[in-house]
Amino acid sequence: MTGKQGFSLFEMLIVVAIMGVIALAAVPVAEITYVKTQETMLENNQDSVREAIMLWKRDCRNAVAGQLSDGYTLLFTIPDSRLYPPGLEDLVKPDANYSIYDRSDVGIATFYPKPYLNAIPADPFVGAPEWVVHCASGTSPGTYSSGITTLPANHVGVMDVSCVTDPARRRGFVTAIDGTKYQDW
Repeated sequence: MTGKQGFSLFEMLIVVAIMGVIALAAVPVAEITYVKTQETMLENNQDSVREAIMLWKRDCRNAVAGQLSDGYTLLFTIPDSRLYPPGLEDLVKPDANYSIYDRSDVGIATFYPKPYLNAIPADPFVGAPEWVVHCASGTSPGTYSSGITTLPANHVGVMDVSCVTDPARRRGFVTAIDGTKYQDW
């Protein structure tokens, strides 16, 4: 028997090199899959908060229309910003009642909100429920962090949420896979 059985060292090196190339090719795919999953969670979480805000506004308008004989006419005397929730925490644990005021600060109806969310969802890139909140009555954004909404002076009615912009708090995730900024979502 002159032939040797088994693998030579050279053959083993070639197999290990091929496996290394395959492993290196799999890393970017796994990373993109992870980021895409986080982006989907972010979109779903933002959508659930936005839907809760819209349900609050709808129920608030219905309370005015239902409590007053000329409720639909009076809706035009209420600033739109007063039909939105005062803070994100009110979507989870609302006060027993919420007074609705017209432009002259006269209370015209009472809204009895229900919980619209079990909890404020987290931004998956931050790992906590931290959001930038946009008010219906002004252009300066506020914040939601640690269960408290902080609005700028003279701003009322949370009408939208967006992502925290600080790259350190976002763990470097600032730009989405499609090239848009998360803060613009």
